[in-house]
Parts: sequence; C-alpha cells; structure tokens
Amino acid sequence: MDQNDQNDRFDRFDRFEPDFSRFESGSDRSERPARTGRRQSARPVRSGMRMGKGKPMRRASVKLNYRMVLCIAVLVLLLLTIIFGGLFKSRGSKIADLNSQIETLNKDKDNLSAQIGALTQENQTLQSSITATLPAAKTAETNSIVDLIPMLNDGVYVVQSTGSQLRYISVPKGYLQDKLGEYRDDASGYAASTGDAPICQYYVLFTDRVIGLAEGDTGFVSTDRSATGSTSTIPSGFYDFVASFFNNSSSNTAASGSSSSDSSSSDSSSDSSSDSSASDNSSDSSASSASADANA
Repeated sequence: MDQNDQNDRFDRFDRFEPDFSRFESGSDRSERPARTGRRQSARPVRSGMRMGKGKPMRRASVKLNYRMVLCIAVLVLLLLTIIFGGLFKSRGSKIADLNSQIETLNKDKDNLSAQIGALTQENQTLQSSITATLPAAKTAETNSIVDLIPMLNDGVYVVQSTGSQLRYISVPKGYLQDKLGEYRDDASGYAASTGDAPICQYYVLFTDRVIGLAEGDTGFVSTDRSATGSTSTIPSGFYDFVASFFNNSSSNTAASGSSSSDSSSSDSSSDSSSDSSASDNSSDSSASSASADANA
C-alpha cells in the first residue's frame, strides 16, 4: 500500500464522526461547539516517508546553475582551442620542414641533371674521337647483303646500305666493340612484333648473329646470321651509334682524298720544275757550243 492510499484512508477515518447528540443533555449540547463541517485539521503525514517499511524516500530538487554550465562550456572550448592550436602548429612546422626537404631535393635533382648532361656531352665527345680513328669504310664487291654476310665472319663488322652499294667497317676490339656488345645483350630493349622485316640502313654482323637497324628504332635480330628476321624493336640509341661510325668514316675518306690530291699536285709541280730546269740546262749548253765555234 503506497502513501496516497494511506492518506485517503486517514481522511475517510477523520470524516467519520458518530452523532451522540441524542444521548446528551441540553446543557451539554449547548456547551458543545457547533459542527461547522469537515474537520479542519488533518493528521499530518510526513512527506518522503514510505509507510509500512520505514524507509525514507528523499526527493532532491535539482536546480541548474546556468552560470556554472556556461563557465564549464567556455573552459572546455578554451581547452579544445589550445589543443587544436597546438596540433595545427606542430602540423604546420612539419609541413614547412617537408617543403624545405622537397626544395633541397629539387636542387639536388637539378645539380644531378646538369652533371648527367655534362657527362653525356663528354661521352659523346669521347665517342666521336674514338670513331674518328676508324679506317675509311670499304666498298663491298657485291650489292647483296645475303652474299656479303658469309664473307665477313672473322670479327665484328658494321655495314651501311646506301641503296646502290654496301660499305663496311671492321670494328676493332675495345670501347666500340664492347658498346656494340652491350646493345646486343640488352634483352629488355628488344620487343618482337608482327610483320615482315623492314628495309634496314645499317647491319651489325657479330660472329653469332646479325642485327638489322632501321629508322624509328625498329629492325630485326637473326641468330643464324641470316639477312632477315621478324620485325623487332631495337634499343634506343643503337641506330645513331652505328650511324656515327660512317659519319666519321666519310670525313676520314674526304680527308684522305684531299691529302692524296695535295700530294699529286705537289708531285706534278716538282715534275714541271724539273722539266724547266732541264730545258734551261740544254739552252745553256747550246749557247756555250756556239761561242766556242765562233772563237775557232
């Protein structure tokens, strides 16, 4: 039974008052105060008490202090601002350090690129000086590469096809032959493709294979030293490297031709001077003989 039921029970009990007026005398009835109705004072009931069990039930009134809540919110916001400000500051310093490192790496990259360019130029200069020492290209007796390949089997040769004739150079052992071997062994630089073998401007004749070189880094590789093979992509720079052999060889040929013409002209001039001196000697001898006859 809860507290409300107990209160209602006590109220009903208070309202019940038996009427004893019939048993009272007139004097008693006059002395008794008149009943005005419902009893004014009710039995006080303590709030917060649970009847029957003796355990008090406390009702705490919660009143919110808005100023305190506002102060707590401001403190939390300030704390969050400090935390995130520190995080952003540390992140900003890290970003600045990374940007500095990137800038340093870019400068190192530029320096390395300049060094690579300088080394490439030196390599090309050295290569040109080496190929300049090659002998002049020889003209083959045949215009068929099929017939020329079996004739050149005792070393490494490079062949140029001009359309009307074939010219070849024997490559000596050393830097040039080693460089040709690097191009030959560059397996990652060759990619087979479909189609017939292209018309090649240069051929490299090794003792175990023949590599044809055409423009656009295409050509063929024949492992049985034949003149044709399936079309393949050759390593970049191979075509230009072989072409430099004949560029320098042409200049050597022109230089040798000019030197031979100079020597022939000097020979002809010496012959003409000797002829003129011989005629002068004959004229002098004839004049002396004529003066001797006159004296006689």
